[in-house]
Amino acid sequence: MASKSEKKSEKTVKVYIPRKNKGDVSRFVSVNGRNALIRTGEIVEVPLEFAEVIEESIRADAEAERFVAENTEEK
Repeated sequence: MASKSEKKSEKTVKVYIPRKNKGDVSRFVSVNGRNALIRTGEIVEVPLEFAEVIEESIRADAEAERFVAENTEEK
């Protein structure tokens, strides 16, 4: 577990997680045994390792939506 001084010096970045519906107010993120509950629908500051996972998750969601749209079109 990181000490308080290590946590204060940790690089953080701002991220935005869009809400999927009205009740979607937070997202659970876990990286290498560290957990965070991150608010959705607003810009928040998180450690860099969490931001990387969030960004990859958003890219994966977009790719899944694109795939579904392409494969459910009526021809």
